[in-house]
Amino acid sequence: MLRSGLFAIWALGWLVVLSSTRSASAEQPAAGSMCSIERLQSVLQSIDPYQPQQVVSGKLALFGSSTMDGMAHAWVDQFRQFHADAVIEVSSIGESQAVERICSEPSSMWLVSRPVTPAELESLKSKGMRRPIALEVARQALGIFVHQSNPVTSISGEQMRSIFTDESTGTPTWKLLGATGALADQPIRIISRTEDSGTHKYLKESVFRSNLREGLPVASNAEIVDVIKTDPLAIGICGLKCGYNEARALSLQAGGNTIPSDEMAILSGQYPLVRPLSIVLDLGQAQNKLAIEFVRYVLSQSGQAENVLAGYFPVDLPLIRAELAQLASTAVR
Repeated sequence: MLRSGLFAIWALGWLVVLSSTRSASAEQPAAGSMCSIERLQSVLQSIDPYQPQQVVSGKLALFGSSTMDGMAHAWVDQFRQFHADAVIEVSSIGESQAVERICSEPSSMWLVSRPVTPAELESLKSKGMRRPIALEVARQALGIFVHQSNPVTSISGEQMRSIFTDESTGTPTWKLLGATGALADQPIRIISRTEDSGTHKYLKESVFRSNLREGLPVASNAEIVDVIKTDPLAIGICGLKCGYNEARALSLQAGGNTIPSDEMAILSGQYPLVRPLSIVLDLGQAQNKLAIEFVRYVLSQSGQAENVLAGYFPVDLPLIRAELAQLASTAVR
């Protein structure tokens, strides 16, 4: 049975249950959680339900960011309810491999968990792609996580820079974040993504604009949390939804204010660590009908509800409309 606009309401019902498990009260979700749920519901209801323009079939490769892997599999599962003969394979590979592959297979799609620059699109053109575009399909909030037992509650931008970049010398200790007692002089152990990940490049190029300090490299956001929850001295940056009930996200200090790491701060635009998640494809490929129809699904109400279920955030309606307009204009330029 095909999903309709009612799916968005079901997705938000799931969020109510999830929020209630995080609430201080066992009886009712916190007021802030309910407010953020209502806001998410409003965003999803503003997005048009998916209406296939045509029935498509064939094979499509979707590869790249491990951050987007689970969400991409959910998109594919629901898309095939509309297009049963479509075969879409999802795989996680490093960025350098993904660039090589999309240039050699221009009818495929690249999942990118960071901003894609015009210079990168021009580079893809120089490598044979006809009309490469990057479409923002979801958003992810990043959190700075510590062990549940760690008494530190917040972190400033300056402290983040001192810990995560190589601009300062020496090994930072927990005294930097205001810890006292035995913890104060203990080294901060950084758990980080590998250099070929979108998370690493996003932090390096868009957040800090500086080289990152070497830490213990792991292959996914989930692995960052897996290490932190067993190491009282560890700290790491990963998707905010990855660590609930296993590690603790710090609040952010900015402009004299403390910004909580929660949905309401994210949806209200107060929380600064939010990155775009994108799909790169070549609109100049005549055989890209399957890819275009797939992205149309992803930008629909049901596709964006899958973002919420996967722990991410939907794209706002004006941007969705602008990106759908790009998809509708497929003439080679």
